[in-house]
Amino acid sequence: MKTPNRSFILPCVLALTLCVLAAGCAVLGVLANAAPPPTVDAKYKGLSKQTVGVMVWTDRALSIDWPSLQLNLSQSMQTRLQNEARKKDHPKELEGTKLIAAESVVRFQHDHPELETEAITDVAPRMNLTRLIYIEVEKFETRPAESVELFRGTLTGNLKLLEVTEGKAKIVYEEPNIGISYPPKGPEEGSPGLGDAQTYEKTLEAYTTEIVNRFIPHTEERE
Repeated sequence: MKTPNRSFILPCVLALTLCVLAAGCAVLGVLANAAPPPTVDAKYKGLSKQTVGVMVWTDRALSIDWPSLQLNLSQSMQTRLQNEARKKDHPKELEGTKLIAAESVVRFQHDHPELETEAITDVAPRMNLTRLIYIEVEKFETRPAESVELFRGTLTGNLKLLEVTEGKAKIVYEEPNIGISYPPKGPEEGSPGLGDAQTYEKTLEAYTTEIVNRFIPHTEERE
């Protein structure tokens, strides 16, 4: 019997091995996509059994351009936290959490304009709460400056979480420059046909999710 040529066998074995490995990687990729997305832990877990308020600060220019932004963003976050807390399988991080009405917080801000120049650690103890979620809005728009006929929501702000105990407040969690865009995968120059109202609403909704996810476990969306 003629002995097989090694120069022929080795390439065949190598090719077969590569095929098996490629098939294995493909199977692993399918299994990875089929698996549930990972759960991300809350970054701050101290809202349970606390009285919580949400305060939004905007500068004078934003207040003129978007007079309802403070209230609308506060309401959106308060409603989202309430809905999460009321779920039958609500996260333990919101067990027994009491939310102060957004209207009350905004009224407090409007009734005390002198507090604009004070540190938030001096302001928080004057409110009837034990935790304050404080957001400083740095940028908000529904249309890119370069394309005023197209729509793309942008919101960027700084987050501070204050604990109030025995008449004193301290910042225990802080994260600057949290930003989102709507649509999240839309073109930089903006998209036609969305409209200011839809872009405004969806941008606040996306930012609310981004902030609330700091306080509850959540799943990451796959790209």
